Parts: sequence; C-alpha cells; structure tokens
Amino acid sequence: MTHAGHIAIILHDFSTGGSERIAIRLANRWVERGRRVTIICGTQMGAARALVGPGVAVKTCSPETWRSPWSRVQLGWRMARIVRAEAPDIVFSPGNFHLIILAFLARQRFAKRPIFVSKLSNPIRRGGLRRLMRGLADAAIRLAAAPTDMLVAMSPSLFAEARSVFPGHAVTEIAEPILEDDIAAAHSRAGLEPAPLILCAARLAPQKDLITAIRAFAELPPALKARLLILGEGPLRGRLEREAERLGVAARVEMPGHVPDIAPYLARADLYLMSSHYEGYPAVLVEAIAAGVPIVTTDCSLALPEIFPSPELGAIVRQRQPEAIAAAIVAQLRRSPPSPNAARKVTDRHKLGASAADYLALFDRLVL
Repeated sequence: MTHAGHIAIILHDFSTGGSERIAIRLANRWVERGRRVTIICGTQMGAARALVGPGVAVKTCSPETWRSPWSRVQLGWRMARIVRAEAPDIVFSPGNFHLIILAFLARQRFAKRPIFVSKLSNPIRRGGLRRLMRGLADAAIRLAAAPTDMLVAMSPSLFAEARSVFPGHAVTEIAEPILEDDIAAAHSRAGLEPAPLILCAARLAPQKDLITAIRAFAELPPALKARLLILGEGPLRGRLEREAERLGVAARVEMPGHVPDIAPYLARADLYLMSSHYEGYPAVLVEAIAAGVPIVTTDCSLALPEIFPSPELGAIVRQRQPEAIAAAIVAQLRRSPPSPNAARKVTDRHKLGASAADYLALFDRLVL
C-alpha cells in the first residue's frame, strides 16, 4: 500500500511558539508510528530544540539563517536544496508564519515534487481592515498559498473562514494535538496558594498585549491580594516591567521568563488570563481547561466559542478595557471550579494520538 513514508517539517528555528511545539510533538509521534521524519530548519537555535525526539532527523540550511525581514524568502530557496536531497513524500508547514517559506519553496523545481501541506495556525482575516485592504490581504495570502496542495484548519470556524478566503482550494479540518493521550485528571488547588494566582503565558510581544493584562490586574480590588505570574520572554519585557512599576503592582507581578513546561504552573494557578489582540486556536486555553483552571480571555479568536462550549469554563470579554477584564476575573474567582464533564468535552478532541493519526491518514491519501 502506498503511504507517506518520509515527512519533512519546515521550521525557521526552534523558538517556543505554539506552532513549533505542536510540530515537534507531531514529529515525535509520527516516528513512533513508523514514519521517517526530517525537520528542515534555518537554525537549530531555540529552547524547543530539546523537545525533538532522537528518532527525528534535523537538517540545517547552509548558510545558517536567523530571523530577519527577508529570512523567510531566503529559506524558500535554501530549504529547496535539502528537499531535493532528502526527497520527502510530504513537506509540512506548521502555521501561517511558515506559509511564506512554503510559498517560495513550493515554486522551486524538483525531480520528485513532494506534496506540500500547510496548517493554518492563525485567523486569516483580522478585524478592523477596510474592505479594500481586506481584499488586498486576501489576494496576498491566496497568492502565497497557491502552490500548496492542502490547507489544514484546526476547527469548524477556522475551516469556514479558510473556505471563504480560499475558494476552490483544497482545505480540510484536523483538531490541534494539544494534549497527551494520558493526561492526568485535574486536581483541586484549594489551599495551595495564600492569595489568588493569575497566570499568563505568552511571548512578550505586541500581539499578546500583556500591557492590558497588567492594567487589568492593577484594577483588581486590593483586598483580593492577587498575584500575577507572566511566563515568557520577548522584546517588551522592559516596557511591561515599567508599566507594573507605574501602576504600583510590581511587587505582585512576577516575570521569570521562558519555562519548558507550563503544567506545574497551571497546577498552582487559580485563573488563566489571555489578553491577546488575535490568536489562531490558542492551545494554552485547552491546557488550562484540562488542568481545571478557569479562564478569562479577550475576544481574540474565531475559535473561542468552540473552546468554551460551557460558560463554566471561563469568560470571553468583548471589550478590551482593563476594568471589564478585571470584573470578569473577580467573577470567575468567585465561581465554583469547572466540572470534569464540561472540561472533558474540550479535552477529548485534542489528544495527540488521534490528531497524529488523522494527519498520517491525510498524507497517505495525498500521495496515492
């Protein structure tokens, strides 16, 4: 039977973004399922490199390529040399950031052309664009995606958006593999912390709008004595630290930087806060639900109603005002913890095993 025996994954580097971590998780599982997997990267720098299993091959472009305004264009040609040498059956792009690389890579000449597949990791359309600008943005991303053979959306709402933006293009839907198959049951955090612990985990970058998270935290009643823990690293660290100082909450805001595993922090948290301007299918919210942690989030993704099938799991704040976010935090902290049944409806569809198998079934159909 014909199947996709060799799968190549393109990664710019091993940064700790969600797309990279999910891609590595899939690579490790595909190797366990007997497939040959090669990660083709611009550089092996990044903390996520340690997550790559021993059975996954890693090939680095020459010259080594770091992120820059033109690096994704450069990688389109540099990766082509490795693809020609490795001759994979499938080349998989893990998200929108890498779609530009794939746009140039898939237009190269190959003696044996692989099948090019790209996951759509963020909403394609962003709010606030005028009709003309939205039309130009749609045309640009359609041009980038044109040489791909298949696009993969992560949820029904994102699938519907993709069908609208890419009429006539092959699009399918596969759930995001966020959780291990044997995740532990959520446990009570009652009594673990002397005061409510609010957790954020994100790159310290404009998209994540952690300034608003700090401002909302500063609006909480002082009697609550809440603490804010922000996990992650990025260019806005100094600005965030100064904002916490300005608002008089720096003593209760901790920013330890990047951590390899969020699970121990979710086990201590009383609430997870997301303040992003936009997200694709925010995996960390599913991880929080699996840990039994209620959520407050801005209206940053089309997929949020699918992540929140029950209001007991958390609240979506439509207004971006810090006061509104703070009120939602207080309301969630006063509620009973989410029920296991409500959480299970979310977690069951995000297991790694099922998603990895769905991808392999798709790849096998495409190489027939």
